[in-house]
Amino acid sequence: MEQHQNKGTSAAYEAARLNALYRYKILNTLPEEAFDDLARLACQIFDLPVCLISFIGAEEVFYKANIGLGQHPGELRSESICTNAMMNDGVTIVEDIHSIPRFKDNPFGIRFYAGAPLITADGFRIGAICVLNHQTIDFDEQKKQILLGLAKVVLDRVELRLIALNEQKLKKDHAKLLSTKDEIVAENDQLVEFQEQVTQANSVLEDRQEHFEILFDQAPVAIGICSVPAKIIQRANTALVNIWTDHTDIAGQPLVDFIPDVEGQTFLKMIDLVYESGKGSQDTEVKLQVWDGNRMKTIYVNVSLQPLDALTDKTTNVIFILADVTEQVIAKQMVEEANIVLTSAIDAGGMGYTIVEFSTGKMISNVQFKNNYGYAADDEFHYSDLFDAMLPKYRQKIKQAVQEAIENDTVYQAEYEVRWADGSTHWIRAYGKPRYDIHGRASHIIGLNKIIHPPLS
Repeated sequence: MEQHQNKGTSAAYEAARLNALYRYKILNTLPEEAFDDLARLACQIFDLPVCLISFIGAEEVFYKANIGLGQHPGELRSESICTNAMMNDGVTIVEDIHSIPRFKDNPFGIRFYAGAPLITADGFRIGAICVLNHQTIDFDEQKKQILLGLAKVVLDRVELRLIALNEQKLKKDHAKLLSTKDEIVAENDQLVEFQEQVTQANSVLEDRQEHFEILFDQAPVAIGICSVPAKIIQRANTALVNIWTDHTDIAGQPLVDFIPDVEGQTFLKMIDLVYESGKGSQDTEVKLQVWDGNRMKTIYVNVSLQPLDALTDKTTNVIFILADVTEQVIAKQMVEEANIVLTSAIDAGGMGYTIVEFSTGKMISNVQFKNNYGYAADDEFHYSDLFDAMLPKYRQKIKQAVQEAIENDTVYQAEYEVRWADGSTHWIRAYGKPRYDIHGRASHIIGLNKIIHPPLS
């Protein structure tokens, strides 16, 4: 078949490209589960929140699958990064979309983009599959190859869809041709053509299976397939083997040899639930006890399970994806424990502690912080109350110190007098450090204070 490698923007190439796209009859069609499943799989493989499968027409970019970007059906071609990804040979990476002026203020808060072109067998580029994130990430060569493999799987699905559409048309034509002998002859010709399409479909399915094998084995996250209810491991990729055992092949072995059936094993209960309901299940930071030699070790994983054998009356296999988040969970636990220790130290030192939300003026404060301004533990206390308690001559100075700390991302330190409701005045020493949201805007400030000069009796 002739290959069309011209990726330029000439009118002749664009017309030929659009003809190649239109033959698939996919623009502006309703969502289909097969494409949504591929997009969800991409999100799970790369652990990213957004995946789009787009087809690019004359003026519009149509989202055939949209996972994580709301209900938007597409966008203008002139405003889409997918147009650039479609015309490149490999994976298009944009580490920070905000660096491109026309995408800086995108309404979805997207910063990272990775897209691979959808290229037909005769060389026409008709769209892209992309994954997106709200923060910049490292997207290494292995991930690029996996994304290119997913692009080929998407094209396989498009070809199969076209074959199915042609089959439906053939069935309608078949019904019309039954009335006359000439129509029966014509039907035989159609059946021959249909047989050729079936042969082509089998070839596409073989290619798709090969792409799946590559994706399964090379995926950076742990993937396994378990038969139910016996819980026998049917398949396991390298990443899963590395989490569980030093063995090179665990297929055909009972799951209990690696995950003991002890009380509280949420993962095993999730497998049973998927088997009984026939529906997928997800959870995060699941505690998982696994055998490590002759002893058990505890890890934490994000889990996603889906039933297989959807064409049968009963699920007989469950595919699961595990992302090892043990280090993150332990780090979070250490932070939480450190916060408890720090809070105890602050209370023991007679320090006031608060977190202020700038947008609302709401404050989360310990009792000592309120007491330092003459408020009781049960009194409501807002950011404006803090300045109202301050003697007027200090207010502007303190606001300026806070503003400078925000602009320079520094700690502010100040001393000032406050007047309590009983009329007494007190000296306070205060410290504060601003915090920022993902857009770099100051959203909160964390503060400490202490009475440094008790009032005269």
